[in-house]
Amino acid sequence: MADYSSFGLKDKIAIVTGASQGIGRAIALGLAQAGAHLVLAKYPGSRMEEIHELQQEIESLGRQALIVMTDVNKVEDCRSLVEQTVARFGRVDILVNNASWTGTGDAVDVTEEEYDKTFDATVKSVFFASQAAGKVMLAQGGGRIIQIGSNFGEIAFKKRAIYAAAKSAVHHMAKALSLEWAHQGVLVNTVAPCITETESRKNILERPGYREWATQEMIPRGRWNQPEDLVGAVLFLSSDFADMIVGHTLMVDGGWTIH
Repeated sequence: MADYSSFGLKDKIAIVTGASQGIGRAIALGLAQAGAHLVLAKYPGSRMEEIHELQQEIESLGRQALIVMTDVNKVEDCRSLVEQTVARFGRVDILVNNASWTGTGDAVDVTEEEYDKTFDATVKSVFFASQAAGKVMLAQGGGRIIQIGSNFGEIAFKKRAIYAAAKSAVHHMAKALSLEWAHQGVLVNTVAPCITETESRKNILERPGYREWATQEMIPRGRWNQPEDLVGAVLFLSSDFADMIVGHTLMVDGGWTIH
């Protein structure tokens, strides 16, 4: 198990959306390993076994873990997530807005349904979850909000026009929220990965020649992101070590965006 105790997050209360798999799961577990108690926001429906396994793993570390069924596309669910967190723990110290959705395809083929689904899950949900948590954090005198963005929010990429626009909005939202809240101790930053090797990205990574092209030509580091690669960045931005980092987008993309 990684030793993250030096980040100073013991007994902090952290919410992670989209926590049942991939990046969200790795971040939630990392926060628990750093000493935080977790609220695991889970979309109602599938993967219930996975979220309960994560809960048990976190509790085995001596931390508390609360599962809250949350459809981040619904404003009332975002608000209820924060309300249930406060009801259980009395405060919110960290919010990680990880949940998102995207389709892949030519811009000329994007439907209104795909557009709305992407922006609801990726932008609307992030704003209203941040708003709900922000109100609590402002009242308690501080907190940390970390948005999970994307390198495609900084650079263009074929067949990802709507996703790129949505993630770019998330990056800029962190700046705008910070401008309003940072002087009261609520800091909002973004962690932006490149494509990360998760179950939901298998269909992309397994395309003939795609892995070789990306890792040899696009990523100077020479390998894909793993979910665990995001953990250190999130813990750092959640900690007092990042007290003067405000509205920043921290790229965790192996150098993709330095081209």
